[in-house]
Amino acid sequence: MAKGCTSSLNDGAACSDSNACSTDDTCKGGICMPGAPTACDDNNACTTDSCTPKSGCVFANNTAVCNDGDACTTGDTCKGGACSGGGKLACQDGNVCTDDSCDATSGCVFAKNTAACTDNNACTNGDQCTDGACSPGTAVDCDDGNPCTTDSCKPKSGCRSEEH
Repeated sequence: MAKGCTSSLNDGAACSDSNACSTDDTCKGGICMPGAPTACDDNNACTTDSCTPKSGCVFANNTAVCNDGDACTTGDTCKGGACSGGGKLACQDGNVCTDDSCDATSGCVFAKNTAACTDNNACTNGDQCTDGACSPGTAVDCDDGNPCTTDSCKPKSGCRSEEH
């Protein structure tokens, strides 16, 4: 018989069933009956919560997938009871007209720039980034100074001079 229960006259009286995994134990018919399960939740995703009858709550470290709250890391996992960031997020959009970075709150940031670029047109010079895209520069002057040739420009190959 558990502590505190001596007869049915004690029904409803508080007692202890000597099990750390139950709370609010009460007497019923001279026997201490377990109450509600002990709440063993430390609100930490990086621990596995359990209860042992002799010692009570146990919070064992685990290696679960988690979120460290940093938008610039991927593959976060639990280590030593805490969430640890994985690898760095690759913030590369392949656009020379943006400066690529990462903000811990919002993630990848692609800020438009005004860098020099090439529009892959051999008939322009001084191409420059505008509003996140490469804009053509000024037209190439293909005049070879010879009045006996016809001068032109082909976007893939550049200036050409053909005899009349």
